[in-house]
Amino acid sequence: MPSVLAQAVREGNWLLLVAVMAGLLVFAVCAVTLTVTDLREHRLPNQWTGGLAAGGALTLGLGCLVVDAGWSRFWSMLGGGVAYLALLLVLHLLSRTGMGMGDVKLAGGLGLYAGWLGWDHLLAAVLLGFMAGGVVALALVISRRATGSTHLPFGPAMLAGTALVLLF
Repeated sequence: MPSVLAQAVREGNWLLLVAVMAGLLVFAVCAVTLTVTDLREHRLPNQWTGGLAAGGALTLGLGCLVVDAGWSRFWSMLGGGVAYLALLLVLHLLSRTGMGMGDVKLAGGLGLYAGWLGWDHLLAAVLLGFMAGGVVALALVISRRATGSTHLPFGPAMLAGTALVLLF
């Protein structure tokens, strides 16, 4: 996102700048709320996962209207949301006790954000999310604060992976 923001400033595209900044604000508010809730209660409320997806679709969708490659970005955003959601839905169906439906719904919104930047960013967000979740799980097992059967919240790792992609 920093490169998109810098480009918007260089070109004087203030509408794009406002749309992207609004999208990042929606992401930040939803990410903090979802992370805290998932860590405390092991759930991701629909109003927040839906708010993330709707806010991203609205703000970044408006951003698509004011750039030359708008349709390309729009389809990448939409495809990213569908692809990430579909991946986690398959994982949910394969391991009923591992991946919750909150994680699946969260993936749709995160995919919109990462996909808006491009397919390479989407792949990076997915991989970073899984790597972050794996590192946390491994650290908890090594420190004997969790076992192989402990249910750990995955939403914060997914959010962290996407946040890293958005920030760098």
